[in-house]
Amino acid sequence: MGYAALLSLPMLVTSCDENEEFQSPVIRWDLPSDTILALNDQLTLSPEVHSVDSAAVYLWSVDGNQVSMDKNYVFTATETGSHLIALTVTDKGGISQKQIKVEVRKYYGGFYMINEGSYGYHNASFNYFKNDSALFATYDKFLAAHSDITLGATGVVGSLQGKDFYILSKNEPFLTKLNAISMTQTATLNLSSGVSLYFPCNMCFLNDGNMILTTYRGAYKVDPQTMALTDTLTAKKTTDVMLKGDYLYMLVNDSVNIYKAMDLTPVVTNAAKATTGFAVTGNTVWAANGSDLLKIEGENITTVTLPDGYGVYYDSGSYHPTSLQASKDGKSLLFVKNDGWTNKVAACYHIAENKVTEFLKSTDEFSFYGAGIQVNPKNGDVYLIYTEDGWGTHYMNNRIIVTNAEGQPKDTLDYSGEYWFPSSIVFEP
Repeated sequence: MGYAALLSLPMLVTSCDENEEFQSPVIRWDLPSDTILALNDQLTLSPEVHSVDSAAVYLWSVDGNQVSMDKNYVFTATETGSHLIALTVTDKGGISQKQIKVEVRKYYGGFYMINEGSYGYHNASFNYFKNDSALFATYDKFLAAHSDITLGATGVVGSLQGKDFYILSKNEPFLTKLNAISMTQTATLNLSSGVSLYFPCNMCFLNDGNMILTTYRGAYKVDPQTMALTDTLTAKKTTDVMLKGDYLYMLVNDSVNIYKAMDLTPVVTNAAKATTGFAVTGNTVWAANGSDLLKIEGENITTVTLPDGYGVYYDSGSYHPTSLQASKDGKSLLFVKNDGWTNKVAACYHIAENKVTEFLKSTDEFSFYGAGIQVNPKNGDVYLIYTEDGWGTHYMNNRIIVTNAEGQPKDTLDYSGEYWFPSSIVFEP
């Protein structure tokens, strides 16, 4: 979601001799590929300056305040927010200036993990992974760093939308909005007196900026500005939801329902049974019902049966985000194979060949938890979320295995030492 803004200001040319002309200095630099920085990160600016004057004067400023007169400058991100760095070069040919806008975020360059939390002991939380380690070793350390944030019990999913970060929990306050730059709380779900929700599951953002919030007792339209419910799409159990093109897809009472994205009018109801979804490859949306994959193209649905007895796992007892994921190249679908209580196999469905192969198998006492599998949309790497088999303190032992798109392990991230119950990952756009 990074952006770079480069502004060239008018160049002034002066001369002490009207018969003598000098060219104003020319400033060039290679803009960084991403001008979003994490707090305390550094950005080195080494401009290439062409000047006819060996006595050219350099002046660096940040937000209008002079910071250096050296040719090169190292910006240290000490405050969150937007900052304007300017270099002004003055010589006998005149004055030239270049500017670059840098956004400093409290966290950047890694990914977020949304944690369910240990129900009855502590609420949902998030952690931040960067440089192969988690920022918070315990829930208490998360609280110490973010005492202003109120999350409900049992975190489910999160979503980064521009400068806002939304976190959904199954219990009050249900939906929490944070400033994604400073990571401070800005709002929670604004429910009318006497109104409550029952087990929120997921959320989706529409093209007009409004949100769809799904729960065990219905799906609602939410205005992110007021954080209030503005409409009810259905009063039935609704779990997974996805926007694709002109349509909004939802699983209502374990069936695919399709709505027009523009006005949310239903066009297909109870079309086909599905227990988990959704994933997108090209123009196709996919959902699953055990051994059947539902191939959805616009309003049309066909069924593909997985070969060799494979089935897509979903938790029938309590909602977890789907493990059904599309590869970055759109040629395959990844999912947790349904093997009962302890699911250890990640499988890959090759769409064109209509075949399934084993993607990665846990060979020790660890099984998938939460979403189980997620694909980083930036690079196609696959993240597999595990917790240790057993009960009690076994749930304090968690790990995330990172592989490339072919399933070759690249890293193992330890996430032990707390009852996190990891639910899902939020990747930075």
